Amino acid sequence: MDSDALVAAAAIGIAAAATLAGLGLATWIAGRVHSEPDPLVEPIAPAPPSVTDGVARRQLGALAAELTAHAQSAAAQADRARAALDAARGALDAAEAARSSVEVTYDATRAARADAVRAVRPEQPDTDAEARERDVSRAALDAYRRGELPVEVLRTVFGQPDPDPAREAREREADRLALAESQARRAFQQAVAAERVAREDLHVAEVADMAVRREAADAAREAQEASLALRRRRR
Repeated sequence: MDSDALVAAAAIGIAAAATLAGLGLATWIAGRVHSEPDPLVEPIAPAPPSVTDGVARRQLGALAAELTAHAQSAAAQADRARAALDAARGALDAAEAARSSVEVTYDATRAARADAVRAVRPEQPDTDAEARERDVSRAALDAYRRGELPVEVLRTVFGQPDPDPAREAREREADRLALAESQARRAFQQAVAAERVAREDLHVAEVADMAVRREAADAAREAQEASLALRRRRR
């Protein structure tokens, strides 16, 4: 065989090898594409098994009746849970309104007591009245020392509690308002506690209502599946 023929045969072999290699690479890439899922496409979840799978025909009627009864019971329980949820919401609304009303009373009572205390013990003392009281006390003491004032009168001067006749009434009013403020504070604390309990009860009722409604929906679906399977097999 001459040199030209050898060159031609070598070229043909190289081309065939390249073709086979390209086919192998293409096959490998195609396999990777088909084996790896597309991240942009959500996988389809398999359908859940039916409640009637594996149930014999003679047992299907009893299963359908049992599931129907369970669905009816679950529906009634869901109605009761919904009523309890509505009642819990109403109780919370009432507790919030009661707390708001008691809080207004408490704030008003505190403000009234603060005013009464300031009236009994003013923040700015009356300097003129204090000066007059000191002058009277000093004059009485000087008169007693000179023998012009008996000791009984001196005791009356120094023992006088308050020259203002309305002071005692203001003190009684301050004491009354202090008691009213204490009672209003307890009522407010009780209202806050009642509101907190009502809010917790509402949360429990919401969780129970959600769980019972889900159970009722599942029971209704299973009962419907059993009824449809029973009708199909009867045909």
